[in-house]
Amino acid sequence: MMRFTLKRNVFLDSCKIKIVFYFILIIFMGACAHETIQVRPKYSGDHTTGQIRGMWWICYNTRLQNMPYFPPPVHMEHCDCVVDKSREKYSSSDYDKIGSDNLTKFFTITSIECDNGTDIKPEPTSI
Repeated sequence: MMRFTLKRNVFLDSCKIKIVFYFILIIFMGACAHETIQVRPKYSGDHTTGQIRGMWWICYNTRLQNMPYFPPPVHMEHCDCVVDKSREKYSSSDYDKIGSDNLTKFFTITSIECDNGTDIKPEPTSI
């Protein structure tokens, strides 16, 4: 009888040790939780699809009229860049507050930046 009680006590003690160990482990893991970092979204997200298409269409048509010697994909890439930069810098409601003179300056500077970033590859030559 003594032998059975001794084995049972050893078994209960080992279970208690395991429970305490797991409890401490859970507390430790909870204390080591990673800190969440808030990331600012790239775009404000308040531009409507119509506004984005309108800005792009005005840019594209202006470029086609002023520089017809460039192929359309060059103008497309340029206008994508200009619209993306305007969405990064301003929200939809900012356009009314800024004023047309400041917007003209912004789009002029942005257009130059996008021109400098656009690679124009030479046409393939045929033999």
